[in-house]
Amino acid sequence: MARQSLWVFDVQRKVTYKNLSTWYTELREFRPEIPCIVVANKIDADVKMTQKSFNFARKFSLPLYFVSAADGTNVVKLFNDAIRLAVSYKHNSQDFMDEVLQELENFDLEQKEEEVQDQAQRGNTESPSPS
Repeated sequence: MARQSLWVFDVQRKVTYKNLSTWYTELREFRPEIPCIVVANKIDADVKMTQKSFNFARKFSLPLYFVSAADGTNVVKLFNDAIRLAVSYKHNSQDFMDEVLQELENFDLEQKEEEVQDQAQRGNTESPSPS
């Protein structure tokens, strides 16, 4: 179950940045409370990009990380912070969709447990085949 959303764009491909706003609006329609992080990737290719101001993150008050998957710059920090956000959200979520998804997950687990119990009972009640 998703506990947060990472919005990664390639600093060398403007089209990847331009689509963020549309996708973010769609996400918020269904998951208004889920934490989001904006990630500017490939800063190793152009370090000057770290001096740029990216309006999308500021507009929605989202944390912005400058990373390089190629050389590892800020990747560990990003994932450590993302994990902290996700755990905090999981423990404090008021999002109705999380409650629904949790119920569905529990229902699925209950169904599987019942199937296992049924199979075990059938296995115990069947008489051994004659030799």
